[in-house]
Amino acid sequence: MEIKKYPEDFQVEEVLEVKDGKYLIFKVKKINRDTLDVIHDIARKTGIPFGKFGYAGLKDRHAVTIQNFSVDRIYEETIKGLELKDVELSDFSKGQKIDIGDLVGNKFNILVRDIPENSRDTILSNIQKIEENSGFPNLFGEQRFGGNEEVGRLILKGEFKEAIEKLLLKDNLSEELTNLIKEKKYAEALELYPNLRNEKKILEYLSKSSDYAKAFIVLPPSVSSLFVHAYQSKIVNEAVLERIKEVPLDEPEMGDLVSMEKQGNYYRTQVTKSNLGRVKDGIKKGDINVIAPLIGYSSLIPKSLLGKISVELLEKDEITKESFRVKEAPFLASNGAYRNILGRYKDLSFSIEEDGARFKFFLYKGEYATVFLEYLTSSLS
Repeated sequence: MEIKKYPEDFQVEEVLEVKDGKYLIFKVKKINRDTLDVIHDIARKTGIPFGKFGYAGLKDRHAVTIQNFSVDRIYEETIKGLELKDVELSDFSKGQKIDIGDLVGNKFNILVRDIPENSRDTILSNIQKIEENSGFPNLFGEQRFGGNEEVGRLILKGEFKEAIEKLLLKDNLSEELTNLIKEKKYAEALELYPNLRNEKKILEYLSKSSDYAKAFIVLPPSVSSLFVHAYQSKIVNEAVLERIKEVPLDEPEMGDLVSMEKQGNYYRTQVTKSNLGRVKDGIKKGDINVIAPLIGYSSLIPKSLLGKISVELLEKDEITKESFRVKEAPFLASNGAYRNILGRYKDLSFSIEEDGARFKFFLYKGEYATVFLEYLTSSLS
């Protein structure tokens, strides 16, 4: 079984609600290119500052993706005449500036190759199990990590030199370059280092300063925030997987925190005897969700098994809530967030084709198609 053999196998189009405004909004179709790379390319070719562009989130590189960008309307003619490799710009309109988080969700069209014969029954059985649970475990996908979680753990422990080395020391580096980094010969390492923009910025900083904690400040905020967030995501994944061994995915437990919608606004509350029945009904209807904390310095910790597991995982790493203030580098701090433990979907269909199984579905923002696919194709090999 193979996912993303070719970029065309993994197609995703973001869905967002564009409101009236004064900015230029345009669609960007990318093949085998990531979001930030395309923005840098546009900025370089037009002279428009990178920070002028708005986007709702990052998309996979090895895929065909369609997403929306925003920019000041004074750049409309410059943008319209632009030609970029493996990129198409279209659907120019007016709207509000797009910010991170404006996403409603994503539509997916994915081909899973090399599936066994007679896979239809297994896929149908998996779909039935997902429906019985009212959804699937809303885990973070592997693309959230890539070693960033270990860098984040070291940052939170105050081990900044070790965090920097973890970031810089790639498996494919030469022995000479690896030794230069370990010996703190950063200026020499910079000359030999591969063309990785963020890592080279770190090396350039360290060639002039030995303040490892502050070295991360040379990275764009969207990049420097990834490390602690990746560690928080790892804790959530492990806590949710442990919880569902004891408590059904769609069942609330006394002391759980839940997110409830009221008149278009969301608020958090704790599950108690008095609201347990209402919470259960709301989860079945999709109006209420049990939430897991991405623990930060101001997080509320559930008084339930989920909270207990989360705290134990942090303690195992010798990390506390206070660690997330990152006093030596406050720009890396995180006050925390929350995540639904139940992933929901709609418009799911699949078909068996000559090259594999094609899945089409919609996922809400923050949910990972690769995670959903794992549950759809479970037991296939």
